[in-house]
Amino acid sequence: MDPRNGLPPRYAASFCSGFSAPATGALVLEEDRLRLEGRSLQGQLKLTIPYSELSEVRIGRLPEERLNGNAALLLSQRNGELIRVEPIGFGLLHELADLLASLANGHAEGKEHVAVVLPLRRGRLSQARELVARGPPFDPAVLGLRKHEVYLTEAEAIFVFEGRNVRRMIERLTHDPTLWQAGLAWRNCIGGRPRFMTETRHLGDSRPAYSWVAPEADVTSAHSPRAPRSALSRYPA
Repeated sequence: MDPRNGLPPRYAASFCSGFSAPATGALVLEEDRLRLEGRSLQGQLKLTIPYSELSEVRIGRLPEERLNGNAALLLSQRNGELIRVEPIGFGLLHELADLLASLANGHAEGKEHVAVVLPLRRGRLSQARELVARGPPFDPAVLGLRKHEVYLTEAEAIFVFEGRNVRRMIERLTHDPTLWQAGLAWRNCIGGRPRFMTETRHLGDSRPAYSWVAPEADVTSAHSPRAPRSALSRYPA
């Protein structure tokens, strides 16, 4: 809610379902769902999407992903439908992408799985595979993870985390200088801005480049609210 008037936040936006005619109106963020309302050439259009139904939130820049010629938010739903949204306002694209990804993860059932998708530069798959083979720059058991896997494609590295409060843990790690130092080894591989992905079931058909599963004895003993410094020092500098 907006503390100034008690109403849910509203953002001017254009949007469309699939590749239908775009509507111009507003994106409204309610407590447990988002609402899109506006008018298109076909008349009034209203869409409601519970955050729990969002399987992925990302920014689309390919020609077929754009809306009105501009980069757009791509909201993938668990039923397969795709909504494209173009926020109207400077800096709102990335801000809303991060906010909606956080809301989707926070309302997901179980709140156990989080994936971070890192775009790769063309031709960098072999280098990424070598980096992944070294293992993570942290101790998954000390962080309280139940499972950690990395999947690689020609275009992306997908880091999957399973455990308690993993989203909060990942956000905390991204601010740690030790992890940033380890991440310098990836600088020649990174092809774009990382994003969160909430739907990981389709990865079950792929073979991970790296996989770690916690022994049952360690799962219940490693859920500390803050990670010890020793958890972040496994990568060679």
